[in-house]
Amino acid sequence: MINIILMFLLYAVLLIIQFVIPKYFVCNSIYPNFILMYVVYMALNRGAMKGQLTGFLYGLSWDILSTDIFGTRALSLTIAGYIAGKFNRNLNKDQIATQIIIMSVCLIATHLLLILLYLLIPNDFAKKSIELNSNFFIYLIVNLILTPVVFKILNFFKKHSNSVKFYK
Repeated sequence: MINIILMFLLYAVLLIIQFVIPKYFVCNSIYPNFILMYVVYMALNRGAMKGQLTGFLYGLSWDILSTDIFGTRALSLTIAGYIAGKFNRNLNKDQIATQIIIMSVCLIATHLLLILLYLLIPNDFAKKSIELNSNFFIYLIVNLILTPVVFKILNFFKKHSNSVKFYK
């Protein structure tokens, strides 16, 4: 029961952070993608199926809360969860280089998929794909710098939530 409450609390905090922090940046297309970082973290630690499920649920929530094309984030985060989850047994998850490489692969994959989906839809979404392209390098750098920090924080919470035992 406590784990369900903690997971729901983490879910709410991630969604709030994801939608509040970009409001304070000068350019809205450059923001830390904390939801993708969490999806990659879950996929690296729990496998492809858990990564896909986490990516789909967070992506669906993102689609509901945003004005983008419905389903784009759910699809892109599901694919990112699958890609990262395929590496969960082959690589050392605690190395910073591994985290950065997997995160960069997932960032590029989600970015290319979003651009492709935006180009398929006419009118205003073509402008959005150009906006995504113009600042991608800075967006990539910001996310790759924050990835090891977020992974350390998530490891800390994982370690301490597993060590706490609640008795009746």
